[in-house]
Amino acid sequence: MTTSSERAYEFIKRCILDGKFASGERLPEDRIASELGVSRTPIRDALRMLQAEGLVTNAPNSGARVAAWSEDELSEISQLRVMLEGYAAELAAVKIGADTLNELAGLCAEMEEGVRSGTTEGLSLMSEANLAFHRKIVLAAGNSRLLHALEPLWHFPVVIRKFAMFTPERLERSLSHHREIVEALRERDAGWAGSIMRTHIQSARALDTTLAKSADAQANVA
Repeated sequence: MTTSSERAYEFIKRCILDGKFASGERLPEDRIASELGVSRTPIRDALRMLQAEGLVTNAPNSGARVAAWSEDELSEISQLRVMLEGYAAELAAVKIGADTLNELAGLCAEMEEGVRSGTTEGLSLMSEANLAFHRKIVLAAGNSRLLHALEPLWHFPVVIRKFAMFTPERLERSLSHHREIVEALRERDAGWAGSIMRTHIQSARALDTTLAKSADAQANVA
């Protein structure tokens, strides 16, 4: 990609992940090009890349739109994460180093600070720290195929937007899971680490129905 295409890609992707472009919303090339001060060519390049990642769809006579997911599709994403990240945690428990463990503990602290700020910005910071937390564990597993399989799943806005639908109790439970995962990794207990990781991801699956309905509503408005 050219520099303009890369900039367009990063801009559109960030807007999708931040919720500025809603699920099902049209992505007009001319408007985005005008906002970025570029021609429509790099916008098209960026949209093709995002389509390959599953964040954008492009239908005849409809143009590019932010992807929307059914309840079944969201459930499938969660099921894959349960299996793959549980296995990654088991592998990481054997291989993880002290520096990475300290980094994970630091990310736990960032997530806790974000939640307890009680602000939208705080939840956004928690989302970023959460994604970094899960990615570090998979990297620590030392299996590149696992990372490649999970990257597309992490790109879905659902992974980030779930936090906005968490009750305070559910948020606290999520924070507690993160701390317990770190403790299991410190103890080099693969069974414990895998089990709590699966429980952690599984506990958010109940929101898939709510998210699917929310996506449908946003698509109808768009």
